[in-house]
Amino acid sequence: MSNKDFSGKTVLITGAGSGIGYETALAFARNGANIIATDIDQAGLNRLCPQVESTGCECLPLILDVANESAWHDLVRELESRSTIPDVVINNAGIGYVKSFEGTDMSEWRRTFDINVLGVVAGCRTFLDIWKQKGIAGHLVNMSSMAAFTPVPNMAAYAASKYAVEGLSTALSLELSDDAISVTCVHPGVINTPIVHNPALFGLPDDQMKRLQKHYVDEGVHPRVVAEDIVAGVRNKAATVLSGKGTTAISLLRRMLTRKAFLAIVLKEARKIGFLPH
Repeated sequence: MSNKDFSGKTVLITGAGSGIGYETALAFARNGANIIATDIDQAGLNRLCPQVESTGCECLPLILDVANESAWHDLVRELESRSTIPDVVINNAGIGYVKSFEGTDMSEWRRTFDINVLGVVAGCRTFLDIWKQKGIAGHLVNMSSMAAFTPVPNMAAYAASKYAVEGLSTALSLELSDDAISVTCVHPGVINTPIVHNPALFGLPDDQMKRLQKHYVDEGVHPRVVAEDIVAGVRNKAATVLSGKGTTAISLLRRMLTRKAFLAIVLKEARKIGFLPH
């Protein structure tokens, strides 16, 4: 149940037009926060803002391509013109190709890292500068994945990018240990979001894709689960947030088992789910 404990706070979310970002905007609004919703999809923002405003909170929709450095400068100028500075920045925007290593071309690798890694870097740099200048105790939330703990076959680019976000967040939290700025790294597991139903991102045989999509529908939690976990993580200033079915158990197994034993389990599950043929 919400308790409006973010009243008077402003939360900026990238990739807020759908999926986890969309639900995270609503979750913070239910807890009293005003929302700066950014995305490359205007239609998604148009759907979101009336729902945020129905909670009594404000919603500022802004188009942002996180991979475009100049777009971040434009965003800051727009916020400064409105005298609006976010207290929490959630670097959520992301992309994932479900393709073999050899089937993922260099342009797809660059796009993955431009969005998933450099987009997060840009979000962190942009608001760290502002917060330090103004003495604001801000909070950065960076979206990694359980793929940073348990990478699966045919998602090498995605897994590598999420490992990078985990490493970035850890290093950044250490650098900021003497500051009043918090860093949270989020690791969603199997989440049923629109990304798993986008055929442009897939390069696997149809039978595998159908099994994979069915698994995400049957076993994936709704993005609102991750959203509520993020709200709790920010509230508690958690360094790490694991969200979704079995994520805590997976994290424990990875630490307890030998690498060989753990990868044997991952391989078996990958064939069952659809990341590999039977």
